[in-house]
Amino acid sequence: MTDLTLDNDGVRLAASVDGPTAGEPILFLHGLSLSRDTWQDIGSRLSDRYRIWTLDFRGHGHSDRATSYELAGYVSDAKAALAAIGRPAVIVGHSLGGCVAGVLAQSGDANVRAIFLEDPPWYLGQPGEWEKSAFPKLFSIVSARQAAWQQERAPLDTYLAFLSDSPTPMGGIGRDHFGPCHLLSHASALQRQDGRCWANGNVATSVLAAIPTGRGISCPVKVVQADPGCGAALLQGHEARFAHDHPHADIVRYERCGHSPHRATAFEQRFAADLEAFLSGPRPK
Repeated sequence: MTDLTLDNDGVRLAASVDGPTAGEPILFLHGLSLSRDTWQDIGSRLSDRYRIWTLDFRGHGHSDRATSYELAGYVSDAKAALAAIGRPAVIVGHSLGGCVAGVLAQSGDANVRAIFLEDPPWYLGQPGEWEKSAFPKLFSIVSARQAAWQQERAPLDTYLAFLSDSPTPMGGIGRDHFGPCHLLSHASALQRQDGRCWANGNVATSVLAAIPTGRGISCPVKVVQADPGCGAALLQGHEARFAHDHPHADIVRYERCGHSPHRATAFEQRFAADLEAFLSGPRPK
């Protein structure tokens, strides 16, 4: 694996690349408060056949902090990665990363060959939808803890204990559902993240409201929906709306799974298998 620094109009973005040079490229995009490290396991599984690219969005991981955190900025970060890749790629995006992937596909960018969206909050920017989700309360708690800990320069173990011992929408606590590597990766990402990314709790209006949800997506698309009863971002009924807007989309729900299937011990193998099946399926060249 090689670590890279990409330039996006003066914002330095951290990225990594692995796998054979001639392999089909896959760009992995993380969710809010995570980093490119979250894709290490799945990337290792695919790097013998595919060219694996991972990116830290602005304000996350080892990338620069920015003056603002709007959807257009995150989309431009992904465009910078696509420019570095230099040929059509499949984009895999979790949460915020899924929204960015979807918007890029809507734009008709020739470098977007197909998209695989993991529980994207696609409709949470529309009036009244954000308040139906688990995220307002969750973001309020996490952002407040993060601000205090960053102010006092708390050690990584403080973040790790919080994520490991906090209750989850799936029941139990974090360590019941996420392995040590994923907990450590998330803890490190929280420690590094620019707290302004939370937009004072207004992510719905500052980021998600800018998604043109009804605009068509012409490339192949698969959507993994988490269980709406376990903290999903694609809420009950949103899958039907997405299917109506994008009739060719393949949508699957993971029952009893929370918002991060690729990180959940009980679902990471299923997620990997679904992704590999999607990657090996027919797509336009």
